[in-house]
Amino acid sequence: MYNIHAKAIQDYSKLSADNLADIILMVVLSIQQNWSGVGRQILDVKENGADSKFLWGSKRNAYKYLQSNKHFMHSQYLAICNSNRTDAHKAMSLMKIFLRVPNLGLVKAGFVCQMTEGLVGCIDTHNIKMYGIDEKHLKLPKTLKSEDIRRTRISQYINMCHSIGTEQLWNNWCNFLGDRDRSWENGYQVSEAHYNYLLQ
Repeated sequence: MYNIHAKAIQDYSKLSADNLADIILMVVLSIQQNWSGVGRQILDVKENGADSKFLWGSKRNAYKYLQSNKHFMHSQYLAICNSNRTDAHKAMSLMKIFLRVPNLGLVKAGFVCQMTEGLVGCIDTHNIKMYGIDEKHLKLPKTLKSEDIRRTRISQYINMCHSIGTEQLWNNWCNFLGDRDRSWENGYQVSEAHYNYLLQ
């Protein structure tokens, strides 16, 4: 699943600034929402822009940020992806870019990294239980002043995801949701939806 759908999204993200912004928007919309409804939300945002009813709270700020910064973000993203840096360095650099987006914390910034460069991952509530992870390792308060502590926490999250495996995080989550949620026939359909939502 990961090697089909996540890889396709990674290729998609490199094609244009709009594509990268669409991926990040999908992640923003998924916050505190059932995955089965995210596709419909994306369509509503495409139709209504910043006035979409699904851009509640700071999600609207994230949308506006993406519209204003997507070209700069995309150029930074491509420079990092095309560099000769190690995966650890690339992951850190990408996380810093995506964490600037309003409403994205470690977990969702990691989700963007997973879909755009095959790094990091999304340790959401399902994965917290699945892997027995302490939630305190997933927090990165916006009020945190120390850049050293901030960098350490980002690095710890990256290492946690990579120790499990980006691909394993993807496949296990999709299979879990496919088994648990009757909206889906199986994990493959859950995985495929990530890409199909972007092509609507």
